[in-house]
Amino acid sequence: MNKFTQSGFTLLELMLTIAMLGIITAIGIPSYRSMMVTNELVATGNAMRMSMKLARSEAITRGKDVIMCSSTDGATCSLADGNWVQGWIIGVELVIDGTINETDGELVSVHEMDNATQLTIVPSNPAFNQRVVYGYDGWLDAGVEAGFDICSGYGAANGYPRREIRASVVGEPQLTKNLVTRC
Repeated sequence: MNKFTQSGFTLLELMLTIAMLGIITAIGIPSYRSMMVTNELVATGNAMRMSMKLARSEAITRGKDVIMCSSTDGATCSLADGNWVQGWIIGVELVIDGTINETDGELVSVHEMDNATQLTIVPSNPAFNQRVVYGYDGWLDAGVEAGFDICSGYGAANGYPRREIRASVVGEPQLTKNLVTRC
C-alpha cells in the first residue's frame, strides 16, 4: 500500500482548462451583450406601442382627448423635445391646458426608462417631438401619421436593426423591425 498517493491537476490539464474557459468567454460575452441590447430594443418598442394603444383606447372609452407625452419626472409632461428616452406618461385632459398633471387627477399611466439606457427614441415627425394626442374618436389629433424610431447607442459591427413604431391618422400603432436601416 502506497502512503504517498497524490491527487490534483497536472499543469497540462490546468492550462487546457484555462484555454477552454478563455475561448468560451471570448465567444459568449459578445453574444450575451448583443442579446441584451436586442431585448432592450424590443422591450422598449413594445412598451411604447402598448402605451400608444392604451392612449387610443382611453380616448375612445372616455370620449375625451388623451395625451401621451414625454416626461422626466413621471408626473408631468416635460414639454421639451427629445425627452422620450427618459420616459412618458399618459393622461386624460380633464383641465384643458394642453398637458397632463398628476395633481389634476389626469394621470392614467407612467412609463419610466432606466437612466443607464443607451437607447434613442426619435419621433419620425416633428409634430410628435413632445406629445401624441388622441382625439375622442381615437384618431391622431395632429392629422398626420405618428411614429418613433428606436435605436441602440451601443456600437456593433453592422449595428442593430432599428425598431419603428408607426400609427396612421386613425391611430392604430404598429411595431416593425427595419432590417435595412441599422443604428
